[in-house]
Amino acid sequence: MRLRLLVLALGNFAMGVDTFIIAPILDPMADDFGVSRTTAGWLITAFALAYAIGGPLLAAATGHRPPRQLLLGALGVFAVGNALTAVAGDYSWAMAGRVVAGAGASMYTANSLAVARAMVPPERAGRAAALVVGGLTAAIVLGLPLGAWLGDQAGWRAALWLVVGLTAVATAGIAATVPQLKGQAATTLRARLAPLGQPRVLVTLIATWLCLSTSWTVYNYIDEVMDKATGGDAGRTSLILLCFGIGAVSGNLLTGRLTDRIGPVRTITVAAPLLVTAATLTPLLSKSLAAGIAMATAWGVCHWMINVPQQMRLVATAPQSAPLLLGLHQSTIYIGISTGGVAGAAGYSADGASGVGYAALTVGVVALGVLALSLRINRPAAAPATAAPTAAPAR
Repeated sequence: MRLRLLVLALGNFAMGVDTFIIAPILDPMADDFGVSRTTAGWLITAFALAYAIGGPLLAAATGHRPPRQLLLGALGVFAVGNALTAVAGDYSWAMAGRVVAGAGASMYTANSLAVARAMVPPERAGRAAALVVGGLTAAIVLGLPLGAWLGDQAGWRAALWLVVGLTAVATAGIAATVPQLKGQAATTLRARLAPLGQPRVLVTLIATWLCLSTSWTVYNYIDEVMDKATGGDAGRTSLILLCFGIGAVSGNLLTGRLTDRIGPVRTITVAAPLLVTAATLTPLLSKSLAAGIAMATAWGVCHWMINVPQQMRLVATAPQSAPLLLGLHQSTIYIGISTGGVAGAAGYSADGASGVGYAALTVGVVALGVLALSLRINRPAAAPATAAPTAAPAR
């Protein structure tokens, strides 16, 4: 059983590496394709939009099929997309590859969690899910700096072939170990999107989108933001990315404890302003290796403090629709990645790395405003006051 879960986690590891690896290798990609750094940044946006839009559409079209079949199909599409990008001779083919890869990724993560829960007893479902999702966390800590280093040493195409190789191993493992399971009942696209008609759900999702977009405004330009800190050295870049990953894992653990102790509302009230501050200051203060390491670590902590409390707040708005809400939440994350790329491009075009920081601040201020609105809308109604008992007459 543990082997089956590890194989599922390996698939998520490949997804995580692919999500984060493109930003550090965009400069050589731009040079090869003869486009600007800003134009190359749209490759990240294309992957994220394909994930965000493809998730609900493909789930509605294929969600009733056996999960094992879906996992294998998702990994196959994901591998083809990355291979297409790796062999692309021009920008248009690379863009097509990122779209295909994003569509494949959108089908994998949710299904891998469903399979993990179905294969273990109910009392072990939480641990099984944590192990499978751990593949994404491991990708940030290990895969991201490794992929960036490999991209510098052997070329950006080698980094993508690494993702293809990891995907092939995960595909073979799933084919050999994961049993056949029954598919879920078919759910229409309208039903999947129905929760968006509830203002409490919609505003909470928009707050999540903008908070994460603030951070991805910076991450999509991390090579430029950290250029003074690294001097273009691959080893220094990998070290900074490793520190970001360590901060991300620490932030994820911290927010879990905080959410359990003080609740999701108080946690996000603290985490969101910290994230806006860290995302704004990282491009402005990362002028040396020491400063870059410190800022990347703090920013990584804050970036990964958003997901858990917002997910819990979202489910609390309509607990009866939890599975559909979690799917929408996942799509919202990738919408944040895509719009972060747009905001980062605008800031970078205006004023280089400093402009990226100011763009993050602009998005962040709007994010905090929408978050405040969502907290207000979702505030529990005050209990009606009870009449005070009539005082007994004095004797």
